[in-house]
Amino acid sequence: MFILLLFSMFLKTPPHASRLGGVVLHSKEINLWLLAYDSAAHARALRRDKIFPFNPNFIAPAKADRLGLSAAEFKKLKEYRETGKWINSALEFKHVTGVSNEWMEQFSSLFKFPEFLNNATTSVRGLSNKIPFGQATFEELTAIRGVGPGIARRIISARDKWNGIGHEQELMVIYGITPAIKQALLDAFVYDQKTINARNVNKLNPSDLTEIPGIHYSLAKSIWEFVRLRHGLNTIDQLNLLEEIHPRLFKVIELYLYAMKNKTDGT
Repeated sequence: MFILLLFSMFLKTPPHASRLGGVVLHSKEINLWLLAYDSAAHARALRRDKIFPFNPNFIAPAKADRLGLSAAEFKKLKEYRETGKWINSALEFKHVTGVSNEWMEQFSSLFKFPEFLNNATTSVRGLSNKIPFGQATFEELTAIRGVGPGIARRIISARDKWNGIGHEQELMVIYGITPAIKQALLDAFVYDQKTINARNVNKLNPSDLTEIPGIHYSLAKSIWEFVRLRHGLNTIDQLNLLEEIHPRLFKVIELYLYAMKNKTDGT
């Protein structure tokens, strides 16, 4: 193709062309060829520079340089691997190397672990490698894919207010938690150990109700009024009649509340 282009350039010399050493230079054709060459070179460079999914356990020095790992970070990873241990999650990679949140945000989505790890149960993955939500730091939470600063702050606020996050129902009632984010969180953390003593909704006041995860004072007052107007509830399912109570919140309520009328006073 290039030879044909050169041959066509030599056939005639238009007024705007110049001659150099007996070769006719057509500026238009040359410019078009240079544009095509630059485009092809740029495409080759992009293919060369693109970083494909990789197993973070096998990062060579050249790969570390392309990923922007510092010498100290790469050394920590190398020394950790030389002990015979393996990196099994993005959070563990951050713990071992000490890379920044910005680095994790850019590259952690490219981590590719073996299928047996992706499909393993909690017991196979090693529960000892995980920490409870109650001990998770802001930096550790934001290292999880999909967890931004806003969600991390809400998780910390919720666990501090609720004395930990001990159940899936509590985690899912936090605004912004999707099933995918929940799974990513559970790959790195475990629920806190906590005991819930369910209470009779017919005996509680609004302040008591605000102690339940996901119930603010305005909703607590609505629940209290709803119960009073009916002289007590026979079953906790009746709370589903309140529009403010969505399905996720009701699952939390089922953990903390039950309904039973007192035979003597109707409540």
